Amino acid sequence: MEKEFKIKTDKGKYIYCRLRGSLNESVVVFVHGFTGHMNEHIFYNGVRFFEKNGFSTLCFNLYGDEDDARKLHECDLNIHSADLNRVVNYLKNKKVKNIFIVGHSYGGPTILLSNTENYKAIVLWDPSFHFRTLFKNKTYSKEFKGYFKEWSFKFFIGDRFVKEAEDLVDRYWEITKKNNSPTKVILAEKGNAQSMLKKDFFTALNLPKDMIEIKKAGHTFSEDGVEEKLFHETLKWFKKFNRK
Repeated sequence: MEKEFKIKTDKGKYIYCRLRGSLNESVVVFVHGFTGHMNEHIFYNGVRFFEKNGFSTLCFNLYGDEDDARKLHECDLNIHSADLNRVVNYLKNKKVKNIFIVGHSYGGPTILLSNTENYKAIVLWDPSFHFRTLFKNKTYSKEFKGYFKEWSFKFFIGDRFVKEAEDLVDRYWEITKKNNSPTKVILAEKGNAQSMLKKDFFTALNLPKDMIEIKKAGHTFSEDGVEEKLFHETLKWFKKFNRK
């Protein structure tokens, strides 16, 4: 059973959400990455996998094409983490006992900047902290007060987001040390995670913690057989902390 609903923010914008399953069960919240959305294959398939294994799920968009949704160029990391807190508070107000959370790519920093004490456990899927390099070849627009960046498509991001993302490279240790929730990091062998994540970032994490690398996996975990390993490794971690 799926239920779609929206949560109002402090700026009159809405967060669009999709709940699958019952709020009487433990809930896994999925947080997408930069330029991502809740309908990516790892979330579409992930919610069905966790449903079969006794967990309900909640997906949401940090921005969207609805008129009353946030837009990417209006966002920064503080807005992302504040909206995540709103989504989790919705679950807490519904008396959900166990809340688990998954962040893909830039969903990782969004989670670590949120109220991590609300989570029974965290799993980060190939988290990204390297936006100083990613935004290297960007074009500034005085007219729009932000930057144009071109991948396979051209998009616009506000200057506040870029500054915050670049500063994050220097702040990741401080942010990571504040997290006291059990955290597992799942790296993609061919993904975006740099050596910092394999050494310094993992060292900064408080116990309990775990880190594995999925061989042959790219950043989106779309290779044959990779997604299944990703889900099973995530489930193993959550089951360790799923207290009734």
